[in-house]
Amino acid sequence: MKDKGSEAWLKKKLKRLSMLEPYTFPELWNGRLEHSEQSIKLDANENYFIPRELISRILQEVASEVDLRVYPLAEHRQLTETLSEKLKIPPEQIVLGSGSSQLIDALIYSLAKPRGRVVSLKPSFSLYRMRSKVHGAKFVEVPLNDDLSMDCERLLKVSRGSDIIFICSPNNPTGNQFSQESVLEVVESFPGLVVLDEAYVDFADFSLITKALEYRNLVVLRSFSKGCGLAGGRLGYLVGNAELAGLLRSRVLRPYSVSSVTLKVAQKLLENHEVLLPYVQRLKEERDRLQQTLNGIGGIKAFPSKTNFIFVNVFHDDGSLGDRLMSRGVYIRKVGKVFAEGCAYRITVGLPGMNSRLVEELKALI
Repeated sequence: MKDKGSEAWLKKKLKRLSMLEPYTFPELWNGRLEHSEQSIKLDANENYFIPRELISRILQEVASEVDLRVYPLAEHRQLTETLSEKLKIPPEQIVLGSGSSQLIDALIYSLAKPRGRVVSLKPSFSLYRMRSKVHGAKFVEVPLNDDLSMDCERLLKVSRGSDIIFICSPNNPTGNQFSQESVLEVVESFPGLVVLDEAYVDFADFSLITKALEYRNLVVLRSFSKGCGLAGGRLGYLVGNAELAGLLRSRVLRPYSVSSVTLKVAQKLLENHEVLLPYVQRLKEERDRLQQTLNGIGGIKAFPSKTNFIFVNVFHDDGSLGDRLMSRGVYIRKVGKVFAEGCAYRITVGLPGMNSRLVEELKALI
């Protein structure tokens, strides 16, 4: 016999969950995975320039060194200490997580739940908005200026009474890096927590990570997914004041959230980080070449980038270009209406052959 009370309770809870914004994957088309070896996947900002063979070789080494019967306490401590040495930041101010997305979630949960207030820029990384709503926090967006710069005065005005400001710099999806002066103006003027997301800083001009040593209300996020090519490994870290970092580790984050395999692979990459630098440089060179090529296609404006992707606006597009490319096996990320005319997209910088295929398909469709 069914319990009508529990059925009504469950229905109510499921209805609330169904109203949350889903995270969508462009390659999930018509409800099934359409990606194949012939497809060009330029929708998720993955780094194809780091050789797969390099990561595979490291994985083989790690397989013989790691004991998966044991929790990854030693690997966690070792990687934290290595990051501390390389960044010149005390280990007690570093927190590892299962991707920087887990750390974003932990910060919102800890400091803005329930009924808190989170502010970010528009357009920016959608996860700030999505996770804020999951945790019952109010989320407010402040539009960028027409030149994609940050309107600090407006941001600070809107943020009064808020708990957290998220600043993604270089910004996803616009690709530009906000000036050091503008970011620090917000940090110095806002009484709450400022989270500076530097997921793409390996492709940029500068980092503000050491500023977390000077400002107690500044947290800097980093990722191993982009510059190190470990998107599938799910590893990120934050740098913040020691008190907050300690509480996140001991009270908020679940124990052993990053596998010993991922931690050990990251350790080996950090120990030989100079091996990665030529691949990052190649990506940056290809990025600049691709931007120039895209700007040569009529009806497209490609913006300068400090990331591993390019932000473009396609004039006279009603938002269907992404679907039409998808039907031809090329996947890019639709951003939507950002400017008065057309539709904006975010395009990962692929290998030269991938980018040539993209350009060929764009010319055929525009």
